[in-house]
Amino acid sequence: MVIASISGVLAFWLYFRSLAPGLLSYDFAEFQYLPAKLGLPHPNGFPFYMLLGWLWSKLPLGGLAFRMNLLSAVLGGAATATFALLLERLTKQDWPALAGSFFLAFLPAFHFYSAGAERYTLLIFLLLASFLSSLCWSRSGRVKHLALGSLAMGLALATHPVAFLALPFWLLYSALSRPRSFPKALLPVTGALLFPLTLYLYIPWRWLALAEYPIVPAVGVSEAVVRGLAFVWYTPKFSLKVLWDYIAGLKGFGLGMVKGGWREAISSLGNTQELWFGQFPLPIWPLALVGSIWLLWTNPELWLSLTGFAWLDLLFTVYIKQGKPDAYLLPAFAVFALWLALGLTVFIRKWEEARLPGWASWGLVALLLWGVYKHDVSSLSISRFSSVESWWREVIHYPLEEGSALIAHWGDLTPLWYLQQAEGLRPDLIGLFPPESGLASRWLSQGRALYQAGPTHGFDPDFPAKFKLVPWGKLLRLFPPETDFSCPAGLLPASEVPEWPLAVKGWTVQENHRLLELCWEARHNFPADLYLSVRLLSPDGMAIYQKDELLISQWYPYREVKAGEKGLFITYLNTPPELPPISYRIELALFTIKGDRWEQIGSSHYLGEVRVAHFERRDKTLPIAYQAGPFRVVGFETSKEAVRPGDPVRLEVIWETIALPLADYSVAFKLVDAKGTVKVTGPQPLFPGYPTAWWGKGERVRGIYTFQAPRHISGRAFWVEPVILSPWGQENWKWLPFYAGPFFVQDRPHLWGLPEGVTKVSCKFGELAELVGYTLEEGKELKLTLYWKVLSETDGSYHVFVHLIDERGHIVAQHDGIPSSGAVPTSIWVKGEIIEDVHFLPADVPPGKYTILVGLYNPRTMERLKAGVPGDAFPLKVIELNRAEQ
Repeated sequence: MVIASISGVLAFWLYFRSLAPGLLSYDFAEFQYLPAKLGLPHPNGFPFYMLLGWLWSKLPLGGLAFRMNLLSAVLGGAATATFALLLERLTKQDWPALAGSFFLAFLPAFHFYSAGAERYTLLIFLLLASFLSSLCWSRSGRVKHLALGSLAMGLALATHPVAFLALPFWLLYSALSRPRSFPKALLPVTGALLFPLTLYLYIPWRWLALAEYPIVPAVGVSEAVVRGLAFVWYTPKFSLKVLWDYIAGLKGFGLGMVKGGWREAISSLGNTQELWFGQFPLPIWPLALVGSIWLLWTNPELWLSLTGFAWLDLLFTVYIKQGKPDAYLLPAFAVFALWLALGLTVFIRKWEEARLPGWASWGLVALLLWGVYKHDVSSLSISRFSSVESWWREVIHYPLEEGSALIAHWGDLTPLWYLQQAEGLRPDLIGLFPPESGLASRWLSQGRALYQAGPTHGFDPDFPAKFKLVPWGKLLRLFPPETDFSCPAGLLPASEVPEWPLAVKGWTVQENHRLLELCWEARHNFPADLYLSVRLLSPDGMAIYQKDELLISQWYPYREVKAGEKGLFITYLNTPPELPPISYRIELALFTIKGDRWEQIGSSHYLGEVRVAHFERRDKTLPIAYQAGPFRVVGFETSKEAVRPGDPVRLEVIWETIALPLADYSVAFKLVDAKGTVKVTGPQPLFPGYPTAWWGKGERVRGIYTFQAPRHISGRAFWVEPVILSPWGQENWKWLPFYAGPFFVQDRPHLWGLPEGVTKVSCKFGELAELVGYTLEEGKELKLTLYWKVLSETDGSYHVFVHLIDERGHIVAQHDGIPSSGAVPTSIWVKGEIIEDVHFLPADVPPGKYTILVGLYNPRTMERLKAGVPGDAFPLKVIELNRAEQ
């Protein structure tokens, strides 16, 4: 038991470290809230898991979603411990059993379902417990062991229908292992097996309890369905046939298998090859073969039962073509993991019999398990759901009309129902499934608002053509096709950006929810995959907050937005806490992605000013009080990634006033490394536009500061010490000085000479740099690579401009930006190095001769650096373009 306990604890710790922190989607989200509400999940109801989840949901452990995710991790650890105990009983070896148990713990599919709310870790635990109990029965002959196995198998039958595939093989093993004693044990075995099946009374109990919900007009289904309390099959009218169809939802597949479907399944086994190799790398398969042969030799009854069950599980999964084959195959995977573990035990035993060094064998075992672990970690993908919660928490705060409906696939709606049932958010909203035009038309006929909250998943290919689709933030608003949509009333006017393909018709910010609404109209056709960047700037122009997201919902069905179409861009300004309640500038930028490049369309757009509601977080405070003058530091945030010499570094300090400042204080920063002070910045306000004389006692303010990493240190770290300055001098830290960091500095590669094949030129731009060469590649785009030699270092960030000038002197194309696509700004250039700087220009211009002009300018003042030729731009090359030839 000690070895099993160690195995279970280690496995649980692994699953806990990778546990999904909150809300997920599909079955995960369903089982995050339905057990607590005693609802009816999708068939076959899983009554034991639902009741166990209901009890578990009462524990005071974080939020409900986290709590239910944690249950899967606990059960995953319990299953691993049971697996280790089964190995120990089979091999009579303890430490090899511990090592072998990690073949289950590191199984990617098992790890995945141990990180979120699901039934599968409970199922595997119960199946392993039933076969372990039968193994004990085969050796001891005690009926209590077989009765415990029967109870575990009965609970497994009440957990998931896959257990019904295991039942005959478990009975076969129990009978073959003690054929003379088994008939005498039939009565207690039958009782222990059937008793848990009474849990299926949960289904009619909850079915009748939910019948009090009325039928929703025009939809024709129970309100319990559209509120997420019952699966879509639910109807208030109760009958034994409906109940049987619900509980035995897979019976049709079972009959199909018996009537010949097994032939189809066998012919399709090759389709699972990639799935098996994804769970078990090919090099370890011989180890499983050794383990399987060993089990066949030492315990043929158990080998026959487990192998038969695994094959039936595989054939059934292939035949039903279920959407989660890795979940349905978990029992078969567990059997294969058992073979691997037994093969590992045989290897260790043979090594010891050969009297070879023990440390060498365990070194090989550790290396093998490390490889299996790395394969597991690389395959773990629960993180792909991490954006679900933030997505839905934003949508739930949209200003949607009372009683609106959101139509989508059932699985896409489960997070909405979680937020309604678990947290009481927007209980008036309705979730409609399936996304079909008939259902949507009936809802719209009532004059009620309807939004599409997910892709149609092929339910109705003609769905988009039946309605007028208006982009509405992350959603699509559905109107009857003849509707003429206009922007909502009460929006603030906005100026236009000539280079943008759309015009901003109006905007507003709801301060309470920090929601930015922006109504736009397409001036001409543009691709539907444009990105809008929303930036919040402090009074001195520092970017306090930035959010980049798609302008239009990702399931907008058309590749282009047609001229004249309108829509709403809605985004939640998830600004950090402790920002002072002053006015901030909102700036917009429009981007497109070409290959792996982000390209800004036109210039940035100043939208207006907004006051963000002030809120504070009091749950995180530094354990040590760092105090200087009337301020103390209660928290700070820094970037954990390494920076390059000269790169901007961002530091956020949360100040709290312990007394009224009564004066305007400022702050400077000492940059310190192991050798001492490297650099001291100039003084600046603790927060621009919010003088400390305005701060109240006990108020918390988040100061956001940027400064450059020291240029001439590399491969080591530095720290930052804030220096508080009052009108009367420096305020010293009491007791302990405060240092933020560490900030790690890692140099970048440098180029000190021109590559071969570069056309050499020479033009100096001020004292900063000399243009010493270029290459030009013509195609669908003009790819121009410039080579700059750095003459002196600067703290400023200059932009490079490249203009394509026609014969009349007009700019027909241009590209501006930070050198090297933003990767190497001039503020980190090192004297003497060569900078490779790539720019792309469109080549689809009228045929003719064009001049390429190159220059540098300050983006803040728009002042150009003087070029070493007449004017402030260098005529790099005259080219002739013929669009017809291209």
